Amino acid sequence: MTTPTPSSDIPGPALAAATSDLRRWELIADTLRADITAGRLAPGQRLPNEQVLAQRFDVNRHTLRQAMQALMREGFVQVRHGAGTFVRELVLDYALQRRTRLTESVADAGERAAREILEHHEAEAAPWSKELRVPSKSRVIVLTTLASVRGRPVGLSIGAYPLPRFEGLAERVAELGSFTPALEALGVRDYTRAKSVVSARLPTALEADRLARSAGQPVLVVNSVDVDAQGTPIRSGITLFAADAVQLTVRPDEGSKA
Repeated sequence: MTTPTPSSDIPGPALAAATSDLRRWELIADTLRADITAGRLAPGQRLPNEQVLAQRFDVNRHTLRQAMQALMREGFVQVRHGAGTFVRELVLDYALQRRTRLTESVADAGERAAREILEHHEAEAAPWSKELRVPSKSRVIVLTTLASVRGRPVGLSIGAYPLPRFEGLAERVAELGSFTPALEALGVRDYTRAKSVVSARLPTALEADRLARSAGQPVLVVNSVDVDAQGTPIRSGITLFAADAVQLTVRPDEGSKA
């Protein structure tokens, strides 16, 4: 496979003239990371061998290996013994913490997430009434949304929100493109994760189709409950993550003790 010439290429002389506070291997890693994030190096593509890359950046192999090790730790590349170094499929680090936000997690990885509402409807609250602490005969609005990065589906969510409090939520999400500002527009200025239960299973045919994955590829499942600042549940739902694109990380919140 022919490797495209990245537009962000940093030649050797530029590396030598770089500011002293950034080591040369970090500049190499930054350049290759940017090429991967921008799609100039595609998932599954084999990188040039060490000799070619060392000549490209005008560095010795030790310096190059430091850069490649950093990219491996971050999940951008993987080494296949006897075959070479390849760009990994898109892998996002999704943090499960008190304030769990897909948009922020994706942004931390230098990516942008697009959210699409696949469907929404009113329903009886019975399946979610215990978690939402509402009568089983009350009504909820159920939203099914698909999150994509680089045009690739990574997460499928189904969430139930109590009515009439969240009347018009679907329209707000469609308008604003994210749940956080949509909820704020409806009076929820802050919300936190009260519970996350993580498991894994095979997707249904419909779930696999929506995630653009094979039905034989497992999905990560997060059952969760979100509450407002007063501790009142605002959402009960489930999110399916493509296991080859997302890794779930449990992190203590800033200022808390691990």
